[in-house]
Amino acid sequence: MTNTRSGADILADTLAEFGVRVVTHVPGEGILEILDALASRTPQIRLASFRHEAGMAFAAQAIGQLSGMPGVCLAARAPGALNTCLALHTADTDSAPMILIVGQASTEVAEREAFLGNEFHVAFGPLVKWVAQIPDAARIPEFVSRAWHTAISGKPGPVVLILPEDVALQQRAAPSLGAPRRAGTSIDMGDAYAIAEALRRAARPILWVGGTGWSSEGLGDLVKVAERYQVPVVTSYRRRDLLDNGHPNFCGETGIGISAALARRFEAADLVLVLGARMGELNTFGADVFKGFSLLRPPKPACKLIHVHPGQAELNNAYQADIAVCARPEAVLAALARIADGQRKHDGSCTSMPEAMGAARLPWVESIRREREQFVSTGVCPGPVDLRVIYARLRKMLPDDTVVAAGAGAYAMWPQRYFPHRRPNTQLGPKSGAMGYGLAAAIGAALHGGCDRPVAIAGDGCFLMHAEELESAVRLGLRLLVLVANNRSYGAIRASQQRTFGREVGTRLGNVDFVSYASSFGAKAWRVTSTDEFAPALDAALSHDGVSLIELALPDTLTKPVQP
Repeated sequence: MTNTRSGADILADTLAEFGVRVVTHVPGEGILEILDALASRTPQIRLASFRHEAGMAFAAQAIGQLSGMPGVCLAARAPGALNTCLALHTADTDSAPMILIVGQASTEVAEREAFLGNEFHVAFGPLVKWVAQIPDAARIPEFVSRAWHTAISGKPGPVVLILPEDVALQQRAAPSLGAPRRAGTSIDMGDAYAIAEALRRAARPILWVGGTGWSSEGLGDLVKVAERYQVPVVTSYRRRDLLDNGHPNFCGETGIGISAALARRFEAADLVLVLGARMGELNTFGADVFKGFSLLRPPKPACKLIHVHPGQAELNNAYQADIAVCARPEAVLAALARIADGQRKHDGSCTSMPEAMGAARLPWVESIRREREQFVSTGVCPGPVDLRVIYARLRKMLPDDTVVAAGAGAYAMWPQRYFPHRRPNTQLGPKSGAMGYGLAAAIGAALHGGCDRPVAIAGDGCFLMHAEELESAVRLGLRLLVLVANNRSYGAIRASQQRTFGREVGTRLGNVDFVSYASSFGAKAWRVTSTDEFAPALDAALSHDGVSLIELALPDTLTKPVQP
């Protein structure tokens, strides 16, 4: 399409040509022309208006993480745009592709303290992979293409495009472009054979997977490699959905809340093969120690370390690897599976050498798996509402493809431990520690589609940071279930204060009638004060064709699961 159009029209057409299905936004100065163009020219793109820019940006981040393609959102000038900072940080820490398009004052008032203007290169530069201002409407497809490629390549993440109002109004001819594909990052077969040999020689290996953008083929190869090489699989923090938690080779999750037994297994391991996971502070917490880099000691762990990641900057950062490979983890898994098949074919047997060696490691895998099963079946929940039973019931009643989103707080450690994931792309949770994330992310999941009714889980403190988006969910006609764990406090911070100082400061919160609050927005709501009240409340909530909320009334002393 090369006919003369306004810059706003070119942007709308380009997003449609790139296959964008949803654009989240909060309308405001700087993006009025863009919104009008999207509404009039591209009815196939759903415009979802939110109450707050953080909510719309969290939703876009969730869409990007679930789809592997950039979630797109629009923000008005500085007040609106700057409200997205935490969501951009979350997209970066969660490796979620995302494009934020910001309306800017006209170039004729640049450097004149334009009303609602800002130096966005300075504001957003440290948070995102690329910030660019589009200088001419004819170049909009070029900039969108580069932003798209940047967002999905290497370590996926957020990009910011700035469109001045006068550029949005310019009449220009511009080319039509399709969305660029993710650049391939294959593995040298020499490296693949070295990794296979390391697996063959290891007596106590651990396969540690994480990251985003996995395909169904790649996850299928993960299962093949786990079974053929007989290696235990653990996931990085809040990526339990990469492998069916019921699989006999799934052995747990690193990060906050790691089981003590799994942490000890890392101490005993002679090989840790890391595929796609980032080896920063969050993923390396030790058991019962709120401190990173405790799981493996930097800069050189005692065990052999192999790290594969598509982002070059992630390699040999905090930890020096014995083998560091810049490649997509899927490419490595596919190569390892081929090597196993080739060895089977070469010796003419029904069992490959990796499988034969893996059989000797079966006790290692089975013992770690037993420890995992014990971890998720023990623990105590004091008070009249037993959260272990709550999440067991929730798991029983929800389809396996249900997306569950949770924000940050001690409440999130209960589903982390007691709610198993069965399918990929069913877990959303910010590695940034962002509160207020769960509801907005669940709305993003509902807009993206793929499951019938996403679930948002939040503590009372976390929920009320962006609870206004309940109205957005109702207005948008979404099916959503929200669980609010109400202990009337910032529980995780309160526990840290008591542990450190023996007292608390500023963490107690007033009581809120969440049933009335949700009802005021048009949602259906129930309050649960005892365990036996949950099942009927859940049945009623799931039968409602819209937004449902269940408040769990908990003791103010309840934080994370308690070991007996």
